[in-house]
Amino acid sequence: MSQLKNYFILIIIVMIIYPTCAIAQWAKDKVNLNKTVLAGNNIVLAEENRNNYQPVLSITPREIDLGAISPGEVVTGVFTFKNMGSGVFEWYTGGPEGWKKLENQKLSNIQEADTDSLRVEIRLPVDSDPFRSFKPKTLLFNTEMQLEAGRGNLICQKDLRIGTHKEAIKITSTGGSRTIYVTFRIVADQESAMINFKPTRLDMGSVTPGKTVSKKIMVTNKGKERLVWSVVARKHKPNESTSIFKKERYVSFLNEEVRESGSYSLPGHLRDIAELYGKWAENDGYPFSVDGGSSIKYRFNGTGISLNLAAQTEQVSLVIYLDESLLSSPNWSANKKEKGELVIAEGLADGPHVLTVVNKEGNLKIEGVMISGKDVIRGPSGWMTILPNSGTTTSQTNYLNVTLNTGQLPPGYYGDNIVFKTNGGEEIVEVSVEVMQDNVARVIDIYRYSKGMDYLFTAEPQMETKRLSQNDYVKQGIAFRLFVPETPGTRSFYRWYNPQKNDHFYSHDSKGGGKNLQGYVFEGAIGNIATSKMTNTRELYRWVNTKTGNHFYSTDSKGERIVKNEYRFEGIAGYVK
Repeated sequence: MSQLKNYFILIIIVMIIYPTCAIAQWAKDKVNLNKTVLAGNNIVLAEENRNNYQPVLSITPREIDLGAISPGEVVTGVFTFKNMGSGVFEWYTGGPEGWKKLENQKLSNIQEADTDSLRVEIRLPVDSDPFRSFKPKTLLFNTEMQLEAGRGNLICQKDLRIGTHKEAIKITSTGGSRTIYVTFRIVADQESAMINFKPTRLDMGSVTPGKTVSKKIMVTNKGKERLVWSVVARKHKPNESTSIFKKERYVSFLNEEVRESGSYSLPGHLRDIAELYGKWAENDGYPFSVDGGSSIKYRFNGTGISLNLAAQTEQVSLVIYLDESLLSSPNWSANKKEKGELVIAEGLADGPHVLTVVNKEGNLKIEGVMISGKDVIRGPSGWMTILPNSGTTTSQTNYLNVTLNTGQLPPGYYGDNIVFKTNGGEEIVEVSVEVMQDNVARVIDIYRYSKGMDYLFTAEPQMETKRLSQNDYVKQGIAFRLFVPETPGTRSFYRWYNPQKNDHFYSHDSKGGGKNLQGYVFEGAIGNIATSKMTNTRELYRWVNTKTGNHFYSTDSKGERIVKNEYRFEGIAGYVK
């Protein structure tokens, strides 16, 4: 009986304890379930937040129709890459499938701004038909496709038949993969309409704030069919005027005033930053060096520079100096007859640099330079006017007037694209302008070299390398800065040399300012010097050695401790920076 009683007690205890444990376990399970659900939600939220901070690739347009192309022609198109997410954006492409890569295996770029661009160029060289047959349909053309982005390019090649071709290009990126398409039509002779521009890039030069500037674009039809074209108005977004258009700027050497004159001179906005030496002819308004023996010096600010060349002979031998230093390879040879870009330097310290190009041999035409390292801001809405903005062209030439209104734009570099929609495809003309500070005089560096008591000042040490080295001159660095020619309030600062005394003499008076110049040889101007005190200028003092007749110049009123008892102070030669 007592045993039966114990069973009843045990059953009662189990009935009391089990529900409590079940409830506790249920509660625990529920808590764990809630934790799992919350964790899941956190994972989703984290994934969503992570996606919000990841780059997302968007490409417009997804397909470009470049129209018809025949031997000797080039057609181009531009794809715009946009990061719809956040963060640094990286992408690469191996080019169109089935094409032979001539150089790099892939083209890549790191996109830090909101947008980037991929330029596609299709060209058929004049001799691009190595395989011929009596049947026109069996003609094969050695077709080149060049992809350009940033400072990189990828060149591909393929033999294609006459007809329409649609090539797929896969873009792989940290923001996903996309495929874009390029369509073009190869014809033996150009039949369909094809718009052609001169110039293909429009550099509007330099203007002061609030001014307007206008230039013309020449439009022709390179096809046989009637060309119908119109300018596509680009929709500006709010605050787009503060966005970066490009990280490089194009500077054109075109001078419309000398076109068809046979002799080239620099346009006004380049005269304070560039100099020409030797004989430069004019070719369609651009500088043209015939059979070598000429050089050009160009001053720029940035981190890199490239030359835009056109219409040269098969062998052009160039000697290139950068900041007085001869580049690693003394002879640069360009073997193309078509337009091309010759990269001179990349990754330079951001600041002022001097490029000097000497053409030793061959015929060379320079269209301009591309300077990297400076932000080019997209122009604001309504700042550009194109007239006329549409038309039809058969065999005649149309001229479009492009006007930029800088309004209240602060100093800087600005740019935009003019998009032309035609029945032969879409084309783009890039427009750029520099808005300068008003009333700012530009200067040039003057270097000092010494040999004994003789002091040679020059703005062109690389052009006088032979003389400096043969006479054992010692470089002493930048002595001062002179003004560029035609700066108001300045005059040319001339140099003479006396080989018997081994003495250089300098004056802004072409007759020496009362100095007896017997025995002195005139060597030209080294820059412009102010003849009276100007803002932020300093005195350039002159002394003469009473025993030897040697002259010494310095901005130090004490003569840098070089001047001793045998030197006599002769006054102020002028005012320098």
